[in-house]
Amino acid sequence: MKQDKFTKRYIIKLSSSIIIVILNLVVQLLLPRTFSLEEYGFYSYNLNMFTSIIAITNLSTTNAMVSKFSKRNEEIGIVIFYLKFWLFLSMVLNIGVIFLYSLGPLKETFAHQTLIIVLMSMEVAIVTRLLGDCIGIFDAMTISRYPAVMQIASKVVLCIIVLAGYFLGTLNLLFFYGSQLLVTLLIVLIMLKKIYAEQHRQFPVVIDRGYRFYLKEYYIFCKPLVLSGIISQILVIFMNWALMKWSGVTEQAMFGAAWQLNSLVGYVFTPYADLSRREFAVLVKDTKQLKHRFEQALKIVMWLTCYFTLFIGFSTDWILPIIYGDKYRGAEMATLFIMFYTIYQAWGQICGSFFLATEQTRIHAITGVIGQMASVGCVLLFQIPNPIWNNGLGAIGIALVYLIPNIISVTISIAVISYLSGMSFIKNESIQIAPILICGVLAYFLNLGLNSIWNTNSLPGLMYKILISGSLYTIVIAGIIWLCPGFVGLSRKHIKELMTRKS
Repeated sequence: MKQDKFTKRYIIKLSSSIIIVILNLVVQLLLPRTFSLEEYGFYSYNLNMFTSIIAITNLSTTNAMVSKFSKRNEEIGIVIFYLKFWLFLSMVLNIGVIFLYSLGPLKETFAHQTLIIVLMSMEVAIVTRLLGDCIGIFDAMTISRYPAVMQIASKVVLCIIVLAGYFLGTLNLLFFYGSQLLVTLLIVLIMLKKIYAEQHRQFPVVIDRGYRFYLKEYYIFCKPLVLSGIISQILVIFMNWALMKWSGVTEQAMFGAAWQLNSLVGYVFTPYADLSRREFAVLVKDTKQLKHRFEQALKIVMWLTCYFTLFIGFSTDWILPIIYGDKYRGAEMATLFIMFYTIYQAWGQICGSFFLATEQTRIHAITGVIGQMASVGCVLLFQIPNPIWNNGLGAIGIALVYLIPNIISVTISIAVISYLSGMSFIKNESIQIAPILICGVLAYFLNLGLNSIWNTNSLPGLMYKILISGSLYTIVIAGIIWLCPGFVGLSRKHIKELMTRKS
């Protein structure tokens, strides 16, 4: 397998992510149109709940595995220990859910869905996490082409199955979970086999120090993160439960629509953050280069994320009806807030990659706890009925609970990293000003201008508006970056090289 430099790996990942976004859009166009509001609300609820439950159960071992394997590719024992540990925890999860569901409280938590639906949604969350772990292992080995192809292949197959189910009239929640589970599990097994083969090709001598050695090593790395991670995910679970309890399945569906757009944009910045973890790890001893890479990562990710999120956020009156249909028109404000959250989520991932790569897990945990304290206050203010809002704010409320604490947590993280690395906090923090202002103002006025000129809500009309405004938006942003390449931490010469570079 071919190993590539950082820039080439990100180009490969970004290109594959664009294809994946398009394929995911096909699925996301069909699900809300085929599912009832209630069924789509359950889908969103299960996704958020089990993503958090899996994150709690994982105990931050994925971060330890990727961070350590990035520095010690010759040591396959790091990966073997992780996979055995995760297999054991997955078995515990399954037994636990079946047992607790039979007792009753868990059935109440999942709004009386059937056990098979709940189990299937959990299995999907488990194998999806394993797929992400496989990609992380390949990233640690500086291999991007193969996992990119496999990801695309899994999405293509899933799209075909979902389309077939839609046209045959068999597409429902159980059918979708079953299809997703089978396709993802098959891809994971193929990728794991390839990981072992490639690692053995590069390092024929098997280095495995035994479970006791790795248990201690993982324990030292993960210990500071576990409590913070558990509290964080319990908060997410409680937020989703509170939304379902006090606002109902319809508001859950509205939030789910906004969150799916967050997931789509995540395909743009998450690969960069994942790759940065390895780049930061190998530069730990080169302070000057480490500072340069961190600052460059902040710039690139901020511009990339703002470009997508702010156009989406200020064009929700066009985008939501096209993707989800008219019944989701009430999700505009929640989507706008989630798009702003996505901006700081991207920066948060870069900061997280820095902390994990430099193994400053205790500091990472402390910054997380501060954000969690802010989350508790926001839940009480925006979600739970109170004298200010008698019924809570529904989808808008949970969007604010995501947004406000994340801004606080990310700002503190940048301040800490700047202090520890000898960088200017003001300089790093001010990186966000230009992209947010330029992208936000441009997207807002393009939307306002086209709506005043052409007042139409027809599907073709909305698509034309997106095409026209998106083209103008892209031309202006590209022109600004070309004139001021320092905004993204690159030179004009480097941009030319990226545009003309051959595979």
